[in-house]
Amino acid sequence: MESDADYVIVGGGIAGLALGSALSGDGHRVVVLEASSQYEDRVRGESLLPWGVVEAAELGVLQPLLDADARITTTWVHYDALVPTEASLANRIPAGMMHPGAPGSLNLRHPEACGALAALAGDRGALLVRGVADVVVQRGTDPCVAARLSTGQTVEYRPRLIIGADGRSSTVRRQVGISLDRHEATHMIAGLLVEGLDDIDLDHDFLATSDDLFMASFRQHAGQVRVYLCPGIAQKNRFAGPAGPAEFLRSANFACLPFGERLASSNPIGPLATFAGDDTWTPEPYCEGVVLIGDAAGYNSPIIGQGLSIALRDARLVRDAIRDAGPNAANFAAYGVERLERMRRLREAAMFMASMAAEDCDNRVARRAKFFDLQMNDPLMMAMMGGMFAGPENAPPEAFDGHLRATLINA
Repeated sequence: MESDADYVIVGGGIAGLALGSALSGDGHRVVVLEASSQYEDRVRGESLLPWGVVEAAELGVLQPLLDADARITTTWVHYDALVPTEASLANRIPAGMMHPGAPGSLNLRHPEACGALAALAGDRGALLVRGVADVVVQRGTDPCVAARLSTGQTVEYRPRLIIGADGRSSTVRRQVGISLDRHEATHMIAGLLVEGLDDIDLDHDFLATSDDLFMASFRQHAGQVRVYLCPGIAQKNRFAGPAGPAEFLRSANFACLPFGERLASSNPIGPLATFAGDDTWTPEPYCEGVVLIGDAAGYNSPIIGQGLSIALRDARLVRDAIRDAGPNAANFAAYGVERLERMRRLREAAMFMASMAAEDCDNRVARRAKFFDLQMNDPLMMAMMGGMFAGPENAPPEAFDGHLRATLINA
C-alpha cells in the first residue's frame, strides 16, 4: 500500500512529535511512524533547561506541555557536605533568570510530554501511526520509507524528506550509513521516580555531591521527585538486581541534604534503570533525502540533563531550514555545523561535571573543593555553568577548551 506524505518522521518521541507538529502547522502533510503502542517511562527525557524552554516556545509546543501539568522550576540548589546548607540555599542557581523569555526549567515525565505533543500534532493535521515495525529506508533524491503496520499490512511512502528521530539505536541512521563518533562513558546514571514527599518544603530542583555519588533531582507532580544517582564505572552494577531499589533509596540519604532521610524512606513508583553516561556525535547528521534529529543524531551524557533541549533545538533548526530553502541536503549544512559545535561544548561540560562528581578517582574531595573555589573565583567556570542553562552558544569558547576540567582532575 502506498500513501502520500511530504515528510515522514521515523520516531514519535519528543523530538519527532515536536517537529511533526511544527511542520504540520506550516501546512505540510506529515506522517509520524512510532514503534511503541503506548508511551512508557524511559527513566530520562523529562527536564527542559531554560534554553530548551525557549526552543519549545519557538516551535509552538510550550503551552501544551504546560497544560499537561509540567512543573516550572525557577531556582536550583547545589548541596554538598563541604558547603553549609544555609550557604547552599542562600546561593541558589537562578534558572528563571538564565534566558530571556524562559520562566525557568520545566519538568514533565516522558509519557505525559509525548502524549501532549501527540495530541498537538494530531490537532495540526499530522498522522501518527503507532505499532510499526520493520522500517526500511532508502536515501537519495527520491527517498522512500516502508514499514509494517500493526495489522500486518506494509505501507510505503515517497516523501520529500525522511526525518530520523528514532533514538540512540536509530535504524534510520544505520540504514543510510551515517556513523557516530563516541566518547566512552566515565560514569553511570541510575534513575527512580519516588512519591510521598508532600511534607517536604521543596520549591527547587537540586544537585548534590558526595564522596562517591552525584545526585540530580527534579520535581514532578505533587510529592513526586525523579532522583538520579551517578556512580563511577567501577560501581556500574550498584543498583542492579532485585535489591537495586532498596540500595538506591539507602544511597539517596546524602548527609548534606536536609531531607535525605525522607528521600530514603520515600515510595518508589517507577522503574529503576541504569545506563552509561557516554556521548556521541556526527559531523553531518544528514544526507540526500534524510536528516537526523535528537538522539538519532548523537547524544550528550545525561549527567547535565541537556537531552530534551538538544532535541528541540534540532527540531527548530530543521523546521527553519525547510522554511527557508526546502528539504535538500545542502540546506542542512548550517544545522550540521551548529550542532557539531553545540555538542562539542556540551560534551566538555558533561565531562567537567563528571570529573568533579561521578567518575572514579582517588581525590574526590579535593576535586569538589576545587569546583567550589572555581565557582567563586573563575568567571569562565560560571560562564560554562551558565551555558548549560542558557545554551552553550551563550558562553565563550574558552570555557570549553578543557582547562577547567584539567584543573579539577589535578586538584
